[in-house]
Amino acid sequence: MSAPRILVLGSYPAVNPRHGGQVRLSSIVAAYRARGFHVAQASFFPAHDFYTRSAMGPADVALPVTALRSWQGKPSAWVEDLVAGDVAAADARALAGLERYSGKVDFVHLEQPWLLPVVRKLRERGAIGAFDLVYGSQNIEHELKRAILRQHHVPEEDEISGAVLALERECAHEAAVVAAVTNEDAEVLSAWTSATVVLASNGVTPWQSDEHARAKWRERTGPDPFCLYVASAHPPNIQGFCESFGESLAGLSPAQRVVLAGHVGEFIPPTEWFRRWQPLNERRTVALGVLDIADLSAVRDLAHTFLLPVTSGGGSNLKTAEALYSGRHVVATPLAMRGFEHLSDLPGLRIVQPGPDFARAVARSLDEPQPVPDAQATQRRESLGWPHAMAALCDALAAHRSTAA
Repeated sequence: MSAPRILVLGSYPAVNPRHGGQVRLSSIVAAYRARGFHVAQASFFPAHDFYTRSAMGPADVALPVTALRSWQGKPSAWVEDLVAGDVAAADARALAGLERYSGKVDFVHLEQPWLLPVVRKLRERGAIGAFDLVYGSQNIEHELKRAILRQHHVPEEDEISGAVLALERECAHEAAVVAAVTNEDAEVLSAWTSATVVLASNGVTPWQSDEHARAKWRERTGPDPFCLYVASAHPPNIQGFCESFGESLAGLSPAQRVVLAGHVGEFIPPTEWFRRWQPLNERRTVALGVLDIADLSAVRDLAHTFLLPVTSGGGSNLKTAEALYSGRHVVATPLAMRGFEHLSDLPGLRIVQPGPDFARAVARSLDEPQPVPDAQATQRRESLGWPHAMAALCDALAAHRSTAA
């Protein structure tokens, strides 16, 4: 039997992944290819500068943002993902290009629910043949959407989150294989489908840095031990940071620093939380902006403590896998450990509720030496690699195709 052919559909470009969702998408493609599957990957995404300035795949499509800012005739800034599927499915030229690029496939892997209208249109058009759907769920999305809408006092909270729930249920119902990132998510998804539901947790790609890059960034971060928070501008990332430290960063000494990497560093300072104690908070933060992989690897290797200030959302966090893999001190909220509970006893890991205790745990970690390397702990950290995380998903596709044949 020939290797299966798979079209992987995503909601952001994955050629040069930066944020967690992009890394997961590209890692799924890499895992399929490593298994010997034939893979085509294409994405439809809002034409924001962050995406359009990055490398794009041959069948990627940047959707006009103005077309994504209205839902059921009402303007909204929080429906871009929900509306993207319908906008993309109506673009016959883009669909034709996608069909020429992918050719006939056995599976369409839909990562996140947003492009289900595209999947249905491809099935209706028939150009890529009869295929089975694989649904990759990164979160129970309607819960996360509701939390964001409530935070921003969006009056259509019930209607929008309800539409997301309906879309998620339809994806699970129509799929032959469903991939969940945590056991808790798998239980929810199993209630929506009779399909095979497998655990495909978030993983990590090992990194290396060179001495020159580390020296360059040490000049920026300073000589003292620092804690590192790597995150995008996704609203829960900003909210989680502010909530985890209590009223301010006063729990850290004036000599201790939080280094912010990624777009999150642009969006924390304007918050009411940061501005309330702005001089104090500014003395304790260093924002580095978005870094390429070489620079981010250097900053990771310089970090004394990794921060995981997660206070909302579903699924699991890729940055948790990266922090645990580092072997450094890690201060995490209980919610940040979702999907990684089996590693809760790793040396150097502190799991602390948001608030003053979290800040105190960060401060203490910066005053302590790094955890002593342990062979057993190192072996457990190695299990966080993407090949291990994606093994059950690859097995499920191979088994399904064998059964179908």
